[in-house]
Amino acid sequence: MKDVPPLNPKITLKDIQEDAMRHLYKLRDPDTHDACEVYRITDDTPLPEPVPVITINDEIISTEGNLTTISGASKSGKSAFTSILLAGAISIDGLIDGLEFVNVQPNATKKAVIHIDTEQAKHKHKNNLRSVIKRANMAKCPDYFSSYNIRQLEVAQYTEITTQICERAMRKHGGIHLMVIDGIADFIKDVNDAEQSTTIVKYFEELAIKYQTPIIVIVHTNPGTDKERGHLGSQCQRKCESLLMVKTEGNISFIEPKLLRMAGKANIPAIQFMYDKAKGYHVGCGIKTEIVVDKSVARINKIKALCETIFNGQTSLNYLHVIKAIMIQANKSTNTAKAFFKEMRVREMIIKGEDNHWRLNNTAV
Repeated sequence: MKDVPPLNPKITLKDIQEDAMRHLYKLRDPDTHDACEVYRITDDTPLPEPVPVITINDEIISTEGNLTTISGASKSGKSAFTSILLAGAISIDGLIDGLEFVNVQPNATKKAVIHIDTEQAKHKHKNNLRSVIKRANMAKCPDYFSSYNIRQLEVAQYTEITTQICERAMRKHGGIHLMVIDGIADFIKDVNDAEQSTTIVKYFEELAIKYQTPIIVIVHTNPGTDKERGHLGSQCQRKCESLLMVKTEGNISFIEPKLLRMAGKANIPAIQFMYDKAKGYHVGCGIKTEIVVDKSVARINKIKALCETIFNGQTSLNYLHVIKAIMIQANKSTNTAKAFFKEMRVREMIIKGEDNHWRLNNTAV
């Protein structure tokens, strides 16, 4: 036995399984020495069903071994939403003060729940951590919930420390139930660099596969748009299982599905939440309902109101004066003013008198 080489501690169960599969293919077909066969998928390939960890309205959002992206503008409520997911992930029985329709698989076996923050100041991070624990109806932070603030580290150290965190969690708790990265952009120096973006997303994709855990990454959108920042945002969108946007209107935030590979967008309600000062964290406040107004109707109503304003108290106006009045009142160009005038005339909001002046048609307005 002295000639037996020592066990390599870096070899995982997945490595052993893949090596066994390679040898199996060679036994089945001695002439086949192509290592790529282990990656081939056929209709007979035995694959387990994806294990859903996060669902919304019973629709699958996040499964083991995949990435989920949450995007939104600064201060839109992204971290608040992920705090709700973290509370669900550390809960053993699933009873938390969360959001209606949002469900996280309870952590009955107390696997590790990892949260890595690269943005918040430490005191703010601590307050957020307390809100997660309180929301989960716990008195203290459970040992299997590990929340790290690595903002003070150099960018080059981020992946190294993240790898160490995952390995430690695996050894200590026998698995990772959920992992949240808030935010992934700080792991690289330039979000517009295609190579850096591809590399970091691939890194987290491999972590998700290796530890068979869902990983949620948070990215910002470009100011004033719904587009995720740079090449990094595009790569997250390409590789993620789901992409949820968090938007805000006034003091209320809401969830909007942008990309779902395991669910239909129409089945995901726009769940609203807002900060509750008494509780110290965000709480649900119903479902956002869209008031759909036909654009053509809205345009007609706008022109009708403009018409009433211009001709209010006026006996009549000639064509040039009408155009000038529209330009001033609506702050529009000459061409747009002429288009508005045509709309008024065609819809008989105004009528032309024998003096070639235009008047308000009181029977139509």
